[in-house]
Amino acid sequence: MSKMQTKLNVIYGRSGTGKSEYLYRDMEQKISQFKNIFVIVPEQSNLVSEKKFFEITGRKAMLNVEVLTLSRMAYRVLEELEIATNSLTKVGKSMLIFELLSQNKKALKFLGKSEKNIQIIDKMLTEFKKHNVSVEDLKNLKLEDQYVSLKLQDMTLLYEKYEEKLAQNLVDENDELTILKSNLKFSKMFENSCIYMDEFFGFTPQEYGIFEELLKLCREMNVAVCLDCLESTKKKENDIFYFNRKYAKKLLEIASKQGCKIEFIKRDKPYRFKNNELVILEKNLYGNTQKWEEKIENMELFLANNPYSEMDYVAKKIYHLVKNDGYKYYEIAIIANDIENYAEDSKAIFQKYQIPIFIDEKKDLNQNILIRYLISLLDIFDYNWSFDAVFNYLKIGLLGFDFENICRLENYCKKWGIRGIKWQREFLYEPLNENQENLEKMRRKIVEPLLILKNNFFQNKTVADLTQIIYDFLLENDIIHNLNEKVIQANDVEISNEYNTSYKILMHVLEELVKLFGKEKITFEKYKELLKVGIQASELR
Repeated sequence: MSKMQTKLNVIYGRSGTGKSEYLYRDMEQKISQFKNIFVIVPEQSNLVSEKKFFEITGRKAMLNVEVLTLSRMAYRVLEELEIATNSLTKVGKSMLIFELLSQNKKALKFLGKSEKNIQIIDKMLTEFKKHNVSVEDLKNLKLEDQYVSLKLQDMTLLYEKYEEKLAQNLVDENDELTILKSNLKFSKMFENSCIYMDEFFGFTPQEYGIFEELLKLCREMNVAVCLDCLESTKKKENDIFYFNRKYAKKLLEIASKQGCKIEFIKRDKPYRFKNNELVILEKNLYGNTQKWEEKIENMELFLANNPYSEMDYVAKKIYHLVKNDGYKYYEIAIIANDIENYAEDSKAIFQKYQIPIFIDEKKDLNQNILIRYLISLLDIFDYNWSFDAVFNYLKIGLLGFDFENICRLENYCKKWGIRGIKWQREFLYEPLNENQENLEKMRRKIVEPLLILKNNFFQNKTVADLTQIIYDFLLENDIIHNLNEKVIQANDVEISNEYNTSYKILMHVLEELVKLFGKEKITFEKYKELLKVGIQASELR
């Protein structure tokens, strides 16, 4: 029995015309018609789309409706088909790239093992995967520019070595979509289903392949595209919908080749904007074709001398809206094109006005207390018990020592030049007194666990062994317990979440390290370098 003709509905309209609402209202009406309904959205829109769905439909749950991202879809389908993948995440990928740069440094003309180059290579490998570019494609590419050609040779070599490593039972997370495309035809998940696609502004060739396979399986697909019209006479540089138009055109080409029934649904009325000023602004944002003649009541411009005065004005405005006009804090959002320039000023200014604020910024994981502790621990051995290395380790505050006692120990060590091998000798530099006895007890409590760690660490161990030693050290010396105590004492939700997240990320870095190099024997220096690269690749939000 042949499959029914698939129907593709393209819902298009400008921003704020209710395309998403149309999708969810339509979905609510079709719940009883389809066994399975899927909403497919980009990674960053997953939670927002679920919330939007419940708000629009007013339903608490629908057993046959599921919101998916493409990566989540890959996980679900591969799980259904019992296809196991040993996926390599961004953390593992960065550590592997660093190792490949180290191993091939003599053969490389331009690329060295700097943090910047790791990021560049990571991005290039991702683009190769997403656009289905193989090592052979790069080898067959001929360029006239000798400078660019030499760079391409470096990338080709690294890509080839990278693929060789992956062949050892590893899968790049970007390859999962390729595996998904190859196996979708065996899945029962999307058969005769209804699919809704929202919030996308374009696909990579890899993703278009998945769209093509889904069209073969489902009975109906609804795609929302932000467009003024399907055809445009404007030049590329003057058309703000150019990439969305290109995206829609490609979808239609694929659907036409498969013989799908295609229907267009245009949304005209601007529902999102509650006043005409915003409607006019949206329509003329980059066009300047319509002039507003009436009095402006719902928009305001403020010319500030610097970011600080700008944020101070915003804080005063928010304070006024909440105190006098009945607004709630959660109803107010601040949008900035460069959060880094505003973050620190915002924290200080909003605290002054007692306004709660959440800043959606990426934080440097290296500044986190647990990560700083681990790096400072390794620095003691790397810098041979230098004064700075030891006291950086102590002042982080995860060893349970009173800060005043750490300061006394610091002054004592400065006075008598305690560094290097002297840390392993009893403190007998002054006549016996209570202060020196206490400092000697501190010395033993600090040094004895570290000497045991060093003895274990510098034996001929594999990466898996070294990682287990570090993990055991953190547990045996109550570091994780002390971290949890700090979380409780802080009584701050943001700090608590940051500490808890950092622990999970550190465990993830250690797991990726073992996954990649577990059976290999490497030097302490190399282990520390790889660990730092993995931590740097982790992003704490």
